[in-house]
Amino acid sequence: MGTSRRAAVSAALALAFASASCTTSQQAFNKNPSAVSTSALCRTLASTNDVKFQQNLYLELTRRSVTVEQCADMIRKQNQAIAAGVAIAAVGAAVAVCSKNNCGGGGYARPNYYQGADWDEFYNQYGQLVWVCRDIATGQFVDYVNCYGKAQTDWRWPAKYAY
Repeated sequence: MGTSRRAAVSAALALAFASASCTTSQQAFNKNPSAVSTSALCRTLASTNDVKFQQNLYLELTRRSVTVEQCADMIRKQNQAIAAGVAIAAVGAAVAVCSKNNCGGGGYARPNYYQGADWDEFYNQYGQLVWVCRDIATGQFVDYVNCYGKAQTDWRWPAKYAY
């Protein structure tokens, strides 16, 4: 198995482990529902097929004033953070492998973690949503390498039309 494939498999396993470890068992829940984190309740509600268990989870979430929509939003945000962390770890592993193997001749090619750029999503001239990397200070498009390791969110420039 090649190094890049190994890194991708490791990243996928880490993501699966991270999301699976954030649930609770029915026994742990029944023992002390208030000891289970809201995140674990939400993830378990989304993943269990046991209708009675779902009802009990829902009742506990309601007691905490947490809606199903808030659960879905929490899970989505956590998944984005986990994916970003896995991506950063994968890039770090690739850099380490490359430096060990002296990639690129006299040195090694490492990603540019340029902090002055962020992702922007907007409609192109064909009406399709596209992602670009922009320089924060100027708003100019820059190479995607400047946004490596950053979650692909559109909080900085929320308008969907380029200027």
